[in-house]
Amino acid sequence: MIDNLIFRKECNPGPIADSHSNSAGAVRIALLVVVMMTLVPSLGFLSVSPGIESSHASVCSAMAGPVANAGTDHTEWYGNITRLNASLTNSSDYRLSLLTYNWTIEDNGTRNILRVGVPVSQYSFSTTGIFTVNLTVTDPLNRTSSDQVVITVVPKAELGSNRRLDVGTDSLTINFNGSNSEPRDLIVSYQWNITKGDRSYASGTGPLFNYTFPKSGNYTVTLTVTDSRGLSNTQSIFVNIVPRPSFIVKHWAFTFIGLPIILVAAFVLIGRWRKGAGLVTKTDVEKARLQWKTFKKDWKIFKANRLGFAGLLILIMFVLMAFLAPVLSTVPNPDMHEEPRVENPLDPTGPPLQVNPLPPSLKKSIYTNWTHPLGTDHKGQDVYSMTLYGARASLIVGLVATAISVILGTLIGLGAGYFGKITDEVLMRVTDFFLVLPWFPLMIVMMAILGQKFVWVVVVIGITSWPSTARVVRSQVLTVKERQFIVRAQAVGASDSHIIRTHILPNVLPLIFANTVLLIAIAIFSESFLDFFGLGDPSVISWGSMLESAYEQGAFKAGHWAWIGAPGLAIVSMVLAFSLVGYAVDDVLNPKLRRR
Repeated sequence: MIDNLIFRKECNPGPIADSHSNSAGAVRIALLVVVMMTLVPSLGFLSVSPGIESSHASVCSAMAGPVANAGTDHTEWYGNITRLNASLTNSSDYRLSLLTYNWTIEDNGTRNILRVGVPVSQYSFSTTGIFTVNLTVTDPLNRTSSDQVVITVVPKAELGSNRRLDVGTDSLTINFNGSNSEPRDLIVSYQWNITKGDRSYASGTGPLFNYTFPKSGNYTVTLTVTDSRGLSNTQSIFVNIVPRPSFIVKHWAFTFIGLPIILVAAFVLIGRWRKGAGLVTKTDVEKARLQWKTFKKDWKIFKANRLGFAGLLILIMFVLMAFLAPVLSTVPNPDMHEEPRVENPLDPTGPPLQVNPLPPSLKKSIYTNWTHPLGTDHKGQDVYSMTLYGARASLIVGLVATAISVILGTLIGLGAGYFGKITDEVLMRVTDFFLVLPWFPLMIVMMAILGQKFVWVVVVIGITSWPSTARVVRSQVLTVKERQFIVRAQAVGASDSHIIRTHILPNVLPLIFANTVLLIAIAIFSESFLDFFGLGDPSVISWGSMLESAYEQGAFKAGHWAWIGAPGLAIVSMVLAFSLVGYAVDDVLNPKLRRR
């Protein structure tokens, strides 16, 4: 204990208030040590051992005082509150909260000294420039240490927020305003540049800049401001020029539902006209009655399958969502971006905070003046409205891609099964080749080559999912073509095309129809898969792209479950619904699978 007192006295060379009293105290302690060592030599812990010098050195080393650390050199925008951080200061003797931190800042000819008791402080520079900030750290024993950090304060370029323009609706001329850049009195140069990809479209100078965009696309508008000290800052915004929607996109329901019905009806009417038959004959009426009776019987069987009926109700709900999306939506345009900002309570003079994504609420938002039942995404787009419109993309892909797949698979299956021999060998080897290839990686490669267009999404899914249909149709054709009515038709000289069209195809259609419903579910899942991996069309609202943006913006970690759950639940529900309906239809058309 006495040794510790001596070491502590020698290791703390702080200022001496009374040299006479300190010298007298040292003499008394020395005499006491000599007496105790003489009277009690057997007490080993009081004897001076050879290791005392090393012990003394280690104690002195442990009491070496603080080591200041003012942080790393960095750049700040003018107007931002600069964070002075000395939390990396090393002090083995005392906690950082027991130290005193003195910051010395030369700002615009004024010397400012901040004396604080915490390692983190804040300061707002009054002008731009390169500043050397000195830090002095003092511990309770008055030991000090110094460090410095260089902070470069640059002007702040301000040119507004991202813009979106619709061709044919909005004017494609934008007046950009950079006069809100700070500090206004020191900025001497404004440099504008507009680019699209690697190509530069326009440039200009001055605080105001007008430009008329020539065509659709995503443009980057960059503003660089320079002050009188030669310090500069560059900021960019994005301008999205959306092309005029095509007729197919604008009238998607008519294109993919109404138009096929009209074409089929026209084909039937033209066929009857060429044969000279009436539009509706007594035979047609009898056939219609028989088909209606068969339909009612099959419908009764279908309704008995509760899972299949539940799946049908879910599909009807999604179809209504797609058709009534403009009516059910809570915003006029699902692509509408709202980027409200609020003042930072911790930094009132700094840049405002982005409030997106907004939480779900049934009340009108004070920021957007719209209702967001499922909140918004990071761009301010309404999640509920995008979920409604996303049903359109899924249904279009599911129906059209499946139609492509079924047509290819049916043609190849009919040809291979009916003609056999070398035709069967060639077609089935091609089918086996596509079956062996992993179709997800194949779709990824094809999308990377063709580009991110919605039409290519549909085509790629269609031409990669036909092999299963071809195999199923071939197996059924091999069974049907051996029946007696096929042999009789061949005996009377009927052509192959007539036999396939009149006798074989009608017997294969029920199996094709049941397989088609299941393929729609696979096509919808494939479209969501491609969109989630960023291979879909970014201009089309889809559930997969919603999940992709949620993942990229950290919605999973942040707990924005409405943003994640709405498209995720929609995908699972639609795929499950088509699967349930497909299995129920298979039970109806295949008596062997029907429950007795």
